[in-house]
Amino acid sequence: WTWHDHNSEGDGPMIWLDGLDTPLVRNLDATFFENYPEDQQPVSGVGESERKYATGSLRPAWEEARLPYSRLLHYKWDRTYEALWRLAQVDASTFDDVAMEYSDPATGGAVLRTMACWIQMIRPGVHTKAHRHTTSAVYQVFEGEGYSIINGTRFDWTRGDLFVVPSWAWHEFGNDSGQEAILFSIQDNPVMKALALFREEPYQENAGHQEVTGIFSRTGQSRRAPAAGSH
Repeated sequence: WTWHDHNSEGDGPMIWLDGLDTPLVRNLDATFFENYPEDQQPVSGVGESERKYATGSLRPAWEEARLPYSRLLHYKWDRTYEALWRLAQVDASTFDDVAMEYSDPATGGAVLRTMACWIQMIRPGVHTKAHRHTTSAVYQVFEGEGYSIINGTRFDWTRGDLFVVPSWAWHEFGNDSGQEAILFSIQDNPVMKALALFREEPYQENAGHQEVTGIFSRTGQSRRAPAAGSH
């Protein structure tokens, strides 16, 4: 519940991805909306949330962590990219490779009570193992190219593409290119965890990898994967 408007002072168009919890809020009959009395709100400061909260592990001592959203309103890309590479040097997930969650610096939790935001790097040559969980996610390919296998169907993606992993769907990621692939995602796991409905399961067969039974085409139709050894 924060006043906001968007402006672009550049020569080209500005494009961003909106992530909303509207379906959940509508089903709870809790939707409301209010217009600002003017076309734009006055600018009272620039970069204040970053100066106060961007250190992550420190916050103003006189403020309580009671807001339902992160007080840090701007997560800069340079810091995010550096954090990904720092993590890649020491550890990675079996299922998501180098994955990090944007967090509320006041609580250490998700940026919103109903949605979490992730950034992950699929490094060249990596093919993660498959798993499934009771949360769904919408992915945007920020950089690079690769593929996901979702319930046996392979989806090839490249920069600017969007794809969805539904709840309780087997999925894994791969990158056969020579450069890193970076994915941004919005997930509903804060809700599922708050309701004690979160569950996760690794894929046990075939060394953790699904059999590819279909390949998704950009024309909107899927085709069966060729049998092994066929041409």
